[in-house]
Amino acid sequence: MIGNLLREHRNWEGSLEDLTRLASRLTRDRHAWGGRRLRPPTRALVVDYRHVGLIAPAVGKRYLWQHLVQLVAGCALVQQGQSRKDAAKLLQSMPPEEVVQLLEHGGPLPSLEGIPSGYLDVADQARALVLAHEAVTMLAAGLVDHFKRAKTGQALIHGASLSVWLRGALSRLASLQVMHGLPVQHDGAHDLVAQARHPISARAWGIPAFDWPTFHYSGIRLLDPAVRLPTLDCIDIARHVSSELDMQEQQAFAQLNTMCDQFGSRGDEVYSLVREFIVRHPIVATNDLKTFQDTHNLQLAAPFMASCYEGVQPHHLVANALHCCASCGMPLVASTVEGHVSCRARQCKAFDAPVLLAATHRSHGKETLVARPHILVYWCGPGQDELALYDTAVAASLCAALYPARDACDLSTDGDVVGIDVKSHASPFFLADTLNRSLGRLELFAKKYVAVNDQAISRYPGYLETVRREVARHDVEITSVAALKQQLKARP
Repeated sequence: MIGNLLREHRNWEGSLEDLTRLASRLTRDRHAWGGRRLRPPTRALVVDYRHVGLIAPAVGKRYLWQHLVQLVAGCALVQQGQSRKDAAKLLQSMPPEEVVQLLEHGGPLPSLEGIPSGYLDVADQARALVLAHEAVTMLAAGLVDHFKRAKTGQALIHGASLSVWLRGALSRLASLQVMHGLPVQHDGAHDLVAQARHPISARAWGIPAFDWPTFHYSGIRLLDPAVRLPTLDCIDIARHVSSELDMQEQQAFAQLNTMCDQFGSRGDEVYSLVREFIVRHPIVATNDLKTFQDTHNLQLAAPFMASCYEGVQPHHLVANALHCCASCGMPLVASTVEGHVSCRARQCKAFDAPVLLAATHRSHGKETLVARPHILVYWCGPGQDELALYDTAVAASLCAALYPARDACDLSTDGDVVGIDVKSHASPFFLADTLNRSLGRLELFAKKYVAVNDQAISRYPGYLETVRREVARHDVEITSVAALKQQLKARP
């Protein structure tokens, strides 16, 4: 009974208070567990469970089905006699559906006692594999970064100046060792760098995941043991690691959410307004920025929005002038074709079409602002397709929302029934791998669409066919931005 009750709420989403009320009702409906009555949780208890990790962190201050499952199961575990710490370890290592299946048995839930060292269930294996790949890629990037620093005479110091990549590799390796029930072996950067001379294997590193058939890096070396330099494999892996711009974008995303929290119940609305304005205005005048903030009562957002822009810099200019793309509004750069300029956004239809220098120009001065590099790359570039689909939906009189629920997806229609995410991966295999790992909060929508940038499709023969073949799920429609625009226009 409890399993069916929980499954009826698979698409549930709500606040902390909503979570408490629903879990209380469900536990009351269940009445008893293993011969004992279940006490419904109070708000204070839910907050306590969240602090000890029994309930996963909220998603943008919203709680989802997995939190509901964890709370109901947590009440059963703790009231059965398990400690909150053990209950948290067990529930965080299992996907919600497996927890529901355990609850359906109606008997005592399993504990962590008696689980052999190094044992991982299916859910933990999936998480360990992700950590293993992340650890190796971050270690490779850290070694390459350390080598560059060493050439300038900088010593390896485990302190504030330590490479973010080496720090990330250390934390992920430690997590792997804890998951396998092993002692943490590499507690310093110097030990880790020395260990990198050995081939990546369970025998050399003591981590069973390194020998799994689905692990991509088994047997390779990251440092040449003779000359202590990064190997070619190491350099190649490091190329795939996120750049500094990527980290800056993540910081901007966190700052945006923090700023939206200041608006209370308007937080989601402010998120969409600010993101849309920035994407539509890669170049903006300071008075236009202030007018937007005053019109929508966004004075609290002023510091964050100011941090997304900078004054016109020399690298923005071509022939001492600021040139603006007619398609997406981003600053143009000098083209390889003499006397021409081109758009820097790969998602823009003008990217592969240089234009004459004399054909485009924009006056600029102290009042002109340009979005910072990480905003241009990660927000303004991909945002062109998001805005195009949104504008198409609005023109077709559809009920559309841009970046709903703080980016649950890029665009939703029909009262959040349809969710659309826009992608612009250069490789269809990378996109398929991303979708196979997770759809994120797109999972919350009954109808799911992934719209691929038209320029990305044009550069890779058979792009869509490859993605559709490689994606291991059939509840997502994968299409092009152009095709989806036609679908939206044709909607009754």
